[in-house]
Amino acid sequence: MEADEVPSRGATRQEPDPSMTQQREQDEDRDAAAASAALLADPEAIRWLVETIPQLLWRSHALGEWIWASRQWTAFTGQSDAAARGQGWLAVVHPDDRARTREAWRAAESRGGLEVEHRLRQGGDGGYRWFETRAAPRRDAAGRILEWFGTATDVHDLKLSQQRQAELLAELQHRVRNTLSAVRAIARRSAETSTGKDDYAMHLDGRLAAISRVQSAVIRNPAGGLDLAMLVADELLVCGVREGEAARIAGPPVLLHARAAEILGLALHELATNAVKFGALSALAGRVAATWVIEPAEPAVLTFDWVERGGPPVPGPPARRGFGLEVLEERLAHDLDARTILDFARKGLSCRIVLPLTARVVRPG
Repeated sequence: MEADEVPSRGATRQEPDPSMTQQREQDEDRDAAAASAALLADPEAIRWLVETIPQLLWRSHALGEWIWASRQWTAFTGQSDAAARGQGWLAVVHPDDRARTREAWRAAESRGGLEVEHRLRQGGDGGYRWFETRAAPRRDAAGRILEWFGTATDVHDLKLSQQRQAELLAELQHRVRNTLSAVRAIARRSAETSTGKDDYAMHLDGRLAAISRVQSAVIRNPAGGLDLAMLVADELLVCGVREGEAARIAGPPVLLHARAAEILGLALHELATNAVKFGALSALAGRVAATWVIEPAEPAVLTFDWVERGGPPVPGPPARRGFGLEVLEERLAHDLDARTILDFARKGLSCRIVLPLTARVVRPG
């Protein structure tokens, strides 16, 4: 083939020769065995390996009777080789993990090895870190165990990551159960308070969408809180109202837990949709102000005000108690210990929500 020729599409791709692959693997195994033999034949190399390996090394008789601890052990724990011998090393193991560690040693011979996770005390600050400790026996020609060689590997960061994942999963499961309960309640009460199928479908769709918006925000930042100002702005924007036009939003930063944001989001949805249909936002000159302040107390108290002006005259409280009033006056009180004050003044609706900022309502921020 000439240098500038291009193989045709039908050309067969040549597969690697299996015998060549096998030969390469054999060569690699032989090289590794030779390197291992050279290491074992060089005491200086072995000493260098023992002194520089990051794991904490030790030797032991049966049932964890240590006979030697490495420099790494002393450097991390502050415990000398002499102090670690026998059962002395157990003093470094977290008290809550000692029984499990002893049990692992009792089962080690029958299992052919030792494997246990426990916390070891750090000599510098006295704090504890998670380690995975493993050991294998050295046997004589008859198979009897002469001693154990062990390592302790720092797995603290991995352990914390696993714990956080477990916490997130538990939180997600809890959140899903709560959301499903909320959906069932919304569907049931929407059916009971709607005037017909179309009215039911419209209200149910809007209320489920309000919950969905909160859940979407939670998924984007599961470890963070939901900003109250953004929650208000999103509900108004869905109704076609932008901040600075027909709405004013003002207040200090507040980061809400997902459950609190879900309930408040539903309450804001009811206020916003009512304002668009019947209240201030149904008129061109209508305006809504959503403002809040935090009053120092123990716990702190959030006072949230929703004030409508410039709309049609308000005839008074609604003749029929609907889902929106139930959310504002009952759900907020039941789920968040909030107190809601509604004023159906002729000049426009005012709604004040007084909410204690407990740990289940807000995230630190």
